[in-house]
Amino acid sequence: MEEGEKISKGAIYTTNGFNALLNRGYKSSPDYTVPSRYKIGAGTTTPAITDTDLGIPITGWYAAGDYKNFVAGYPTFDTANKKVTVQAFIASTEANGNSISEIGCFNTDASPVMSDHIVFTSITKTSAVQVFITTTYRRV
Repeated sequence: MEEGEKISKGAIYTTNGFNALLNRGYKSSPDYTVPSRYKIGAGTTTPAITDTDLGIPITGWYAAGDYKNFVAGYPTFDTANKKVTVQAFIASTEANGNSISEIGCFNTDASPVMSDHIVFTSITKTSAVQVFITTTYRRV
């Protein structure tokens, strides 16, 4: 797999994620927090707008739990081109021994809302492998 290779097998912004986005955009006191962390998994099923979690979440992969915050400095916003970009990083010491094939962005609510679900070509994670996953959302 080459740096910058586009490997998505399916990506979707979920209904719950869109509802939370609208709530945050139009309510003076939103009911939801902003998506700021991600979770990884081993599922291979095509994402659906009704998804509320990953197909096969990988648990205990990160020292602080099953979620990890976006890389420092993200999200970035490009209002001229109507884009926002987030980035996930899985260090050489994390998730080893797993085949990672999906990621989802979540907020920090007591019942976390998954905003998106992306399934991609599996990455076999070992201590020799570090993974950056960059996701750009844009208006079409």
